[in-house]
Amino acid sequence: MVVGFALVAAWELVTAAGVVAFRRPIHNALALVGNMLGLAVLFLMLNAQFLFAAQVIVYAGAVMVLFVFIIALMNPVSDITLGPARGGEWIYGIVFGVIFAALLGVLLVNQGLTGRSGPFTPEVINAVGNVQSVGTALYTKFLFPVEVTSVLLLIAAVGAVYLAVRRIR
Repeated sequence: MVVGFALVAAWELVTAAGVVAFRRPIHNALALVGNMLGLAVLFLMLNAQFLFAAQVIVYAGAVMVLFVFIIALMNPVSDITLGPARGGEWIYGIVFGVIFAALLGVLLVNQGLTGRSGPFTPEVINAVGNVQSVGTALYTKFLFPVEVTSVLLLIAAVGAVYLAVRRIR
């Protein structure tokens, strides 16, 4: 199990680096598909079959098809400049990276490393069922965040199509 996790973790690191390192947007999207599939394998290794299926179908399938269509509509080849990059982007990246790492460290120290188990222990999930536990949580406790996320994704997709159509005219 540890060897499998190490292999999948290495896959995740390589594909995540590919998402930010490739120069062509379609290659970034394909690296993101690989990363999402690796995440699905991690869900499967954690015995979360519903999240595995949702990750493959929704994110690696539907969302990435949407991303590829948006990339094709926006025609980013004309936007790529082959000149030297300005130095300002690196400074912003380092500053925001340090801020993110500090916030993640504070979160892990305060809440993540306490060792307390939540209300959904493996025994509770096995008694009710994996899909039923996730469905109950999504449609009761987390209904508002799920709906807000769906509206934000819809707004982003409509905005991207609007920008692409405006650019074509």
